[in-house]
Amino acid sequence: MENKSSQPGRDSAPLILIIDDEPTTVTLVGRFLHKAGYRTVSAENGRMGIEIARKYKPNIILLDINMPDMDGYAVCEQLKSCHETEEIPVIFIAAVVKTDDILRQCFDVGAYDFIAKPVDRVVLDYRIRVVLREQAVREAYRRSATEDHATGLMNRRQFIKEVDQAVDTARAGAGEVFLILADIEGTEQANTRLGYEFGDELVLTFARLVHRFASLNYRSARIGSDEFGILMTNASKTQAVELADRVRCTFAAIVFDADSDPKHFTANFGLACYHGDPPDFNADAFLGQADIALCAAKEAGRNRALAFWQLDPDALPKFPPDVRHFRTRPRQPTQRAFVGALDPPAAQELPESAPGADRA
Repeated sequence: MENKSSQPGRDSAPLILIIDDEPTTVTLVGRFLHKAGYRTVSAENGRMGIEIARKYKPNIILLDINMPDMDGYAVCEQLKSCHETEEIPVIFIAAVVKTDDILRQCFDVGAYDFIAKPVDRVVLDYRIRVVLREQAVREAYRRSATEDHATGLMNRRQFIKEVDQAVDTARAGAGEVFLILADIEGTEQANTRLGYEFGDELVLTFARLVHRFASLNYRSARIGSDEFGILMTNASKTQAVELADRVRCTFAAIVFDADSDPKHFTANFGLACYHGDPPDFNADAFLGQADIALCAAKEAGRNRALAFWQLDPDALPKFPPDVRHFRTRPRQPTQRAFVGALDPPAAQELPESAPGADRA
């Protein structure tokens, strides 16, 4: 049962799950946590606690050791073996003597901490504060590593990982996956003529549209300066085309500087689909198909959306390397760069007396 409150901001407060078969402990601990500003949800046994943890994803779990159906150790092991709950910190609260063996068992199954009953409110309060502070730091690092700092969308590196995983899932028979690549037209000219602040506004406006129109089942990213990607699962070709057209038409209809110097901008879109065949298909090939469709859309004119499956497979357009936008594999090093004089000096032979000269 979840404790609720009408206090402002309560819905965004950290959620703490209490798994304990003693109603008195649940009531006392829940009342204290509620007064401290937290939301709480409780379970009277281990199996119910695991189900609630998977459903609600609490910030912290307070777990009793001695319970009738499953003891706390078994519950913690299951929580840590499940992808949905493995990162949720578990604090044991138990009416047992705090011995080295007890602590060893708790930490062996993945617990974060141990608090003996009766629960000291000051100790509980500060242990929870420490956990939440560490969670905030980890979340900040995670966002820094996976999100584009300017738009809040996924960054290129994370998006390519998502594309790779989606291809693997589709190959395993989980249905079709769709990829949309988009490129805003005229951002370089806008930066030159109108300033980089205006260029940033173009990018942010487009990012807001992508975020607004993409459902929770889709993943969206900023892949380059003015280049974006949308990965769609649980969708159809019709839905993919409709999403691209919706973003395209809405962006083209937006008036920038409407009061002083009205101007419009457009974007082009390339779509691709993978349904599990061929089996050796990969993320690079997927991005390549969407990129070919995007380049074909740009060649056909401004403000276009084309799908790779709409192109003639026997007459795919050819584009020079500088036109391609997206790739996953790093380029191989070449001998085209040299730091120093215009003509590099001749390679010097290793003197026979030098260390290692006799080695192959």
